[in-house]
Amino acid sequence: MPAPLVGHRFGVGIVPPLDPGKAKGIKVLGISGSSRQEPGISKSERLLVRALDRYRGYGCDTTFLRLKDLKIYDCEGNYSENPSYCTYPCQSSLKYDDDQMQAVYDAVLATDLLVLATPIRWNNHSALVQKFVERMNAIENQSSWFGNRLIRNKVVGLIIIGHVDGIQHVAGNLLNFFVWLGFHVPEDAIASWVGENDEDTTKDWDQIERNRYTQEDLWNMIHSTLRLAYNLKQGIGENEEKG
Repeated sequence: MPAPLVGHRFGVGIVPPLDPGKAKGIKVLGISGSSRQEPGISKSERLLVRALDRYRGYGCDTTFLRLKDLKIYDCEGNYSENPSYCTYPCQSSLKYDDDQMQAVYDAVLATDLLVLATPIRWNNHSALVQKFVERMNAIENQSSWFGNRLIRNKVVGLIIIGHVDGIQHVAGNLLNFFVWLGFHVPEDAIASWVGENDEDTTKDWDQIERNRYTQEDLWNMIHSTLRLAYNLKQGIGENEEKG
């Protein structure tokens, strides 16, 4: 089991880990929205992989998807013509034989806990994440138009990395999206880091590794999402715990 961090900041403290054994069988999906060509180059993806390693250390079943590796067509805006045309399965998945968005749908619908990692691109999430968001409208519209809620008792967490730009803006947009889908948001849902104004990205990873607050955020996000996912599976409240 991963060793806990010590200390705290701003009086918030460290989220205690879930009791050993309770996380066993919880399904965790990590989605990387970085556009970097090779795995492991992206800093947001590195933190995501670290988080998935820690979830596995508690007995969770983990799945990792890189949006960059998948052939995903743009949303064609069927909803704008008529909401009843935005269906699940998505019309684009049915139209294009090589569209791989169904693999993402299947993974999201099967998971208990989703962690999305994105770099900041000009004060917004990445273009790949935006494509994911727009294609997920087929899932959201099942509830809002057809009355068939597909997302129930699922938890979301975010990893956001950038330079100079706004983490709060990106987090606000994405959490709004996930809440509309039906995801639950825990007390500590975001791990983040913003670089210096000099924009020298060559030294970013070393600074991320040494930044106590980013490491604390990652710890808290992992354990806050995990505790809420466990409680939802048990049918109890966010801060309660059985046994």
